Amino acid sequence: MRNTIILSILLFVAVIGASIYYFTDLNGSEKEGLRPLSFLPKETFLVSSFHNDAITDNIFKDFEIFEALVGKGEMKQWQFWKSKLLRNAALQPYVNGTDILISFHPSGEKIVSLFSIPTNERIQGADLETMIREAASDYEVTARDTLGVRIFDLHADSKDSIFHITYYKHIIFASYSDSLIYKVTDPKQPKLSKAAIDYFVENNSRNSPLCVYFVHDQIDHIARHLMRGQPGSYLELFRSVGGQSAWNLNFKNDALILSGESETMRERKNYLEVFGRQSKTTQSLFNYFPENTASYMAFAISSSAMFHDDLQKMFDARGEADRLSNLFQQSAIDSELLTSKDTRQIFGNEFAIVEQSNQTILGFIKLNNSTEFSRQIDLISTQTGDSLFRFDHANMLYALFGDPFKAFNRPYFIRIGNIVVLASSQSVLQDFKRDWARENLLINTLGFKNFERIQGNEANVTYFQRMRSSSSLISNLLKPAFRSDFRHNSDYGFQDFYSWSVQISGNNGDFLSSIYGIYKSKTALGATPEWTYAFKNRPITAPQVFEHSDTSQFILIQEQDHTVHGIHPSGKQLWSAVFQGRVVGQAQQLADRSIVLVTDRNRLYRFDSNGNGLPGFSLGLSSEPSYSPTIADVGGEQLIFIPAGNELLVYGLDGRRMEKWTSEKLAGRILFDVKVRNNEVFVGTDNGYFYQFDAMGQLLRKEVVEGSHFRSPIAFLSTSDQSLSLAAVDTASNLVTVDFKNPAIKRKIGPWHGKSVFAFDQSGSYPAGRLIVLDGKKLVVNQFPDGQLIYDFTFTQVVDDRPQFFDNAGNGKLMGIASRENGLIYIFDEKGSVIEGFPIESMPLYYYGKIDYNSPTFLLSVRRDRKLYAFKK
Repeated sequence: MRNTIILSILLFVAVIGASIYYFTDLNGSEKEGLRPLSFLPKETFLVSSFHNDAITDNIFKDFEIFEALVGKGEMKQWQFWKSKLLRNAALQPYVNGTDILISFHPSGEKIVSLFSIPTNERIQGADLETMIREAASDYEVTARDTLGVRIFDLHADSKDSIFHITYYKHIIFASYSDSLIYKVTDPKQPKLSKAAIDYFVENNSRNSPLCVYFVHDQIDHIARHLMRGQPGSYLELFRSVGGQSAWNLNFKNDALILSGESETMRERKNYLEVFGRQSKTTQSLFNYFPENTASYMAFAISSSAMFHDDLQKMFDARGEADRLSNLFQQSAIDSELLTSKDTRQIFGNEFAIVEQSNQTILGFIKLNNSTEFSRQIDLISTQTGDSLFRFDHANMLYALFGDPFKAFNRPYFIRIGNIVVLASSQSVLQDFKRDWARENLLINTLGFKNFERIQGNEANVTYFQRMRSSSSLISNLLKPAFRSDFRHNSDYGFQDFYSWSVQISGNNGDFLSSIYGIYKSKTALGATPEWTYAFKNRPITAPQVFEHSDTSQFILIQEQDHTVHGIHPSGKQLWSAVFQGRVVGQAQQLADRSIVLVTDRNRLYRFDSNGNGLPGFSLGLSSEPSYSPTIADVGGEQLIFIPAGNELLVYGLDGRRMEKWTSEKLAGRILFDVKVRNNEVFVGTDNGYFYQFDAMGQLLRKEVVEGSHFRSPIAFLSTSDQSLSLAAVDTASNLVTVDFKNPAIKRKIGPWHGKSVFAFDQSGSYPAGRLIVLDGKKLVVNQFPDGQLIYDFTFTQVVDDRPQFFDNAGNGKLMGIASRENGLIYIFDEKGSVIEGFPIESMPLYYYGKIDYNSPTFLLSVRRDRKLYAFKK
């Protein structure tokens, strides 16, 4: 797992960003040259510069990521000196309009920061001392002269808290390390190279609030400073590249994003150089990586000819070309065939290395021609098991693709579609085959979905590190001092990052590069609840929100021991009561605020908003309810219609059984809810029987749809003559229309299979409503009944839970979809956009909307810890 060394470097890169929050909020915007760069020691890990204006300060206000990286203790110190020193009224005229630099440097077992602030004009020594003593009036201030430079020491509680300030060459330098101050002011100390400084000045962007500069030669120094052992193979790809990078910050409150340009020494021996003439292209192999991926490095080629030409030049520079050529000549394969352009094109333009959390390694190669690969597979490999092969000759993949496959001497491999998957042992491949069959994949995780939203999939080289899978391994690689900071959750927030990644793309011999740190923001939806409500047992119903009084509402939910809870919008319990059986379907609220529901123990309940049963309730039912009750005015009386298998049970609000409705036995199980329109009641059954009753419970009409079976609800369909028809979708994907006057009409609406889930939404802004289809991983939403596509969406796992619908402040309905397999819920607006903040990790028991009359929008969701979480949107 030594490859995680690169993550530590990325973490260090990110720490630079934190500085900006504390030293902004000054005035002025005129450009000031980066004069301090020429004084920085050669061993400078990173440099950041930013504009000291109010705009920058507003951008970074309350940016959680900065505090997570720099630490709360350091933050407190920096905030103090920003307010006391840089905001000093006497000093501000000297620093207005300049760029402030913060650089990071090694010091013993620590990394120390240096603040460099050029002034517009010279500050007289006596004036500076007066400013400093005035600003630090609460501290002991001492002054000393060293090597002709006057250093002011501001003493706090401990030796490590002494802040050192000097003014040298019209630049204020400040640090908690006096040895670093000495190096800056000593002209004999080696400094940053002129080439690096020129590159940084050239790439200093006034359009970015923060710029970060990095000399590539520091990679080895950083690795040795942070890590206990040797770096892994990933880092080898970046070592000795020479040159430097300049990145600009792209602001996002749940991610640290640095993007810019990189130049190298164009040393042919370095593998990264073979991508210099490439251009960014789509990467897709991550769709195959297993769920336990800890890190991966993926490569994509835009020009195969250029890649192989530059790869050959790399082998020539390394003195390996003849050896690799002999490898092919000694093999059983015709050398011209193996090294020809046609054979190389059997392999596609993507390949990757994946490191799993158990420290095993997988390789992936995309095939361009699966048929030709199958034809040649016996020429280059030997079958060792069922669909399992092993390459016959060592270093073959190294010769074809270079350094990423250097560790794969003679790997085993399998083929999944047009992908070859490699490993050094057969058992690792067998484990992967099981993960693939069970869809235990990285792309099915919530964190990776958020990662995809922020980072694009176009690059030539992508490095990805997943914190959850590698955090403990990274910790063990760090030296004790850095390990302590990495684990220190109360002061730092390293564990709150989902991932770190680097993307590199060729750019006419140089590179475009980006760094991403995806952060689990505490303000993001689903991160920090407003409140939680703990149950003794597992909740078994989705939360519902009802009116409690004229001034408040309440939440209703049931747990596994059949206790029903009434919960105040603040998360406090209002009441609880044990019911007989599990609630079937959803509860309904009447105008008097009483609640009606049924349970699977053949019970009908009606109770007030305080949980007290109304007189005559609960009632025993003759059959087990099969869906939610429907409450409607029929024949001048409000009735409760209860689907109960092949019976329709009807009760008055006083609990009386309506005997006139008991004569008709239905020829199948009722499909979900009962429909009521114009004093008439409509019912559909699973075996194709459709019924129309009058207000007295007398059967008016019955229609039988031969050859169809149904698993989905029925809906009303208004015809051209304004008469009512019923519509339903059968398991053969036919839209069936029944008007009780003419034979039913069947119309094929899609290639959906028998287990597809269909639902109607007739409460939104579409005239006749929407037809929702969940077919495996596919969501399709069409206008009803013409079938015109509104939108579609593909999930990463099969979805078989029925959609839920929520109010959207008069803008149609929001639709919730639960992906039970990977524990995610999505909320879609009417146009098919996923609401900001989703998907959210949760069990498929949730509610989205207001929880009180004047409350903001909340997500109420149940998680595996038997708690109801309330997240404010």
